[in-house]
Amino acid sequence: MTKSNTAKTVPKGSQNQVLFFRALLILGALLLVGGGIWYVAITGIVGAKKWDFMQYGLAPMLMSALGGIVILLDLAVYFFHPAFRDVSAKLKHDLKRDKHRYILIAPGILTVFIFSYIPMYGVILAFKDFKIKSGIMFSQWCGFDNFARFFGRSVAGDVIWNTLFIGITQLVITFPVPIILALLLNELRSKKFRGLIQSTIYLPHFVSWVIMYSLLFSLFSITGGVVNKILLSGGMQQINLLSDPNMFYGMLYGTSIWKEAGWGTIIYMAAIAGVDEEMHEAAYLDGANRFQRCIYITLPSIAFVVTTMLILNVGSVMGANFDQIMNLRTASTQTTVAQVIDTYVYDMGVEKGQYDFATAIGLFQQGVNCVMLFLSNFVVKKMSGEGFF
Repeated sequence: MTKSNTAKTVPKGSQNQVLFFRALLILGALLLVGGGIWYVAITGIVGAKKWDFMQYGLAPMLMSALGGIVILLDLAVYFFHPAFRDVSAKLKHDLKRDKHRYILIAPGILTVFIFSYIPMYGVILAFKDFKIKSGIMFSQWCGFDNFARFFGRSVAGDVIWNTLFIGITQLVITFPVPIILALLLNELRSKKFRGLIQSTIYLPHFVSWVIMYSLLFSLFSITGGVVNKILLSGGMQQINLLSDPNMFYGMLYGTSIWKEAGWGTIIYMAAIAGVDEEMHEAAYLDGANRFQRCIYITLPSIAFVVTTMLILNVGSVMGANFDQIMNLRTASTQTTVAQVIDTYVYDMGVEKGQYDFATAIGLFQQGVNCVMLFLSNFVVKKMSGEGFF
């Protein structure tokens, strides 16, 4: 007895309609984006003094407007033309059913678009010889000159090395700490005691790095720090924690663990809460102790969360914690071990006003972070079979 094929196939006419709709949508998007790129490019070539909108700007503006009209007409035809009734029926049903959800997420999407995507226009500063009078739009293009300036400086190698060294070592030292803390907290019997410990280790997260430096200064200052006063009264040598370049990395890792390790346990505790208790019970009946159950059941069960967080952290290796380093660096460390890409961008852009140069450095940093993100995802996926995407 053979089974009849009951699978529904999409009619060829409907497939052609969908392909036609997608082609028009892509065409409209290309016209819209292409016109915008053309407009931005021509302004930087012509410049503010010779700029004539009717001569240079009208054509790209009309091109973008045409692209927008094509997209709107394409959507109108897709939703309202009888020929697309069967194709768009499911989407219209979903929009009507979940309209309140879409209304709720619309402000969030709009906020992200306004404050995260529109400012990306400023990235073109990296390829321009920025003049304040001309503005971003009419400043002349300079190609990769800003990148060449950065890599041509002797400080570039030190800055990149410091950033990579701090990012990698901080990842290796601090990443396992929240996982270990979460596993230890999960083993506590008393829920009240666990809640007390969790609240205690969460609190440092809400202390700003400015307050953190004030606390360190009060404790370890050479002139009036409490710890150094105690050491001096006992006849011992003072600790120059804040100004000694050799102690900067230890202070960096220690403050990172103290401030963020507790907060980092939240996601791992949530993942551990979803582990099936029946597996623990079965392992207990087989004679596994608590440590073995933790290693062979709990950890593998949260492996996806661990790999996801690892990939995200590797993707930000070149983005050392700016707030932390900016507040903890001193005059004796800011030009040596504490000079990373983020602080160098701040020094060049905010303090010296070289916005185009600073943008180029920041763009290089984010490009490396993007490569590291995809590379780490590829490696982890090959090793464990689980990746972020």
